Order: sequence, then C-alpha cells, then structure tokens
Amino acid sequence: MSIIVKELISTLPGIELLPDDTVDGYIYGSPETLLTGVAVTFLATLEHCYQARQYNCNLIISHEGIWYNHREQDVSSIHHASYDSVYSKKNRFIKDHNLIIYRYHDSIHRALPDRITTGLIKALDWELREIVQFPAYSILELDATLGSVLEHIKRALGLPWIRYIGMKEQSIHRVIVAVGYRGSGSLLLPTIAKENIDLVIFGEGPEWEIPEYCRDSYFLDQNKALIILGHGVSESHGMQLLADELGSRFQNIPIHYFPFQNPFNIG
Repeated sequence: MSIIVKELISTLPGIELLPDDTVDGYIYGSPETLLTGVAVTFLATLEHCYQARQYNCNLIISHEGIWYNHREQDVSSIHHASYDSVYSKKNRFIKDHNLIIYRYHDSIHRALPDRITTGLIKALDWELREIVQFPAYSILELDATLGSVLEHIKRALGLPWIRYIGMKEQSIHRVIVAVGYRGSGSLLLPTIAKENIDLVIFGEGPEWEIPEYCRDSYFLDQNKALIILGHGVSESHGMQLLADELGSRFQNIPIHYFPFQNPFNIG
C-alpha cells in the first residue's frame, strides 16, 4: 500500500504535544510526496544522506538539527553558510536528490514514555531495573559495582571507552539516567540527595556543575559517581527504537536505522 510522507509523520509518538516554539518540522521536501523508504537517524549527516539515496529512502527522520545548531533549520537564514562550502555542498546534495528531511526532536521527548530515554534503557537491558519515570530522567535500582556497570555499558553499547568519576570498587544501588543535554546541575542536583543516588549517567552537560559536585562528594567521602556517555551515544538508541516501531507499523515501507558514529578520536 502506498502512503505519502505526512501520513507516516502523523503517527510519530508525541506529535500532538508540540510546543509553540518547537524545532520539529520539515527542513526539506513536501509532506505530500509518495514514500519510497525511510531512514531514521540521530542526526542526518552528509554520509547518512548518501546512504539514504543508496537505500532508496526519500524521507530522513533526524532527531537533531542538520545545520550544526539547535535552532537554525533553514540554511538560507545562516549568514556564514553562504560562503562555507560544507553547508553549500550538503545543501546541494539534499536538493539534487529530492530528499525530504523531518526534524523530530521535541515530540519524541514529550511522548510518554520518552522514547529516547526508553531506547537507552532498553539497549542496556535495564527495563526491569527502572522504578520511576520522570519526563526528563528515570531512576533505576541496580546491585553492582561501578566497575561492573562501566564494563556492562561498554559491552552493551559497543563503546571502547567511557568518561567517568568514581571508584570502580564502590557499590551502586540507585541510579539516575538522563539522555542528551540533560546533565545540568539545575535539573539533576535537587534529586541526587533526595533520592539517595549513587550514580548519575547522562549524555552531556556543563563540566563545572555535576562533575565538580561529584569531585567534592568524594573529598567528603560521600562518593557520588558519574558516567558521561556523550550526546549521540545516549540518544541514538531511542531513534533505533523508533525505527523498530515504525517498521512494525508500516511493514510495506522499507525503514532503515542508520547508527550513530562517534566523531571523536582518542589521542
């Protein structure tokens, strides 16, 4: 059965919960276009745009913005893009190949449960460990050491290394998991003492806030551990979960998930 782009987009979780200042929406293309295939990704890099063409996908659902900025969606409104060939060549490729790109950020975070957090917890096989779901984070109960948690995360997510604060031999029981850019002190610090948290796991956040709080906790022998996954690592599994859900719902449409590739090297 043939469907057009907007028919699939209308089924995305949380689509009815968009705020007035949302970043979600069509960056390129017409919602009236007949679908040939869907590519789901954390961020539509130029490499992923190439892959979409190879797989005959004319719709890319991208969680993050494609122009290296959270708010700026229209390349024509970015002044420096007019003389930067990275912007112009990516823009030209997307237009030349008639790709439709839909930014899907706010909706998926507002869906209940937040599919991005759920995707990470599922990838870690911790669904049965989750005891409380809040809009911006979840609380889990584990019975492990920090060292064993680090090894489990590296194995489950395929990571060669992880940034962390703490002693590997310390016991871990209560854990906060917050994806993406939710590692701010204003969001998480009020909960750490209240919920007797041993370990905070987040995507990214200001390094002078929770990391320095954890440093001082060790100086006081209160031992609050921290694991920083990185933004893409923490959120990409939620987009994989979305691709799986769409694949089950639209079985006649080819739907592909393009995994996040960490851009950093370790020197």
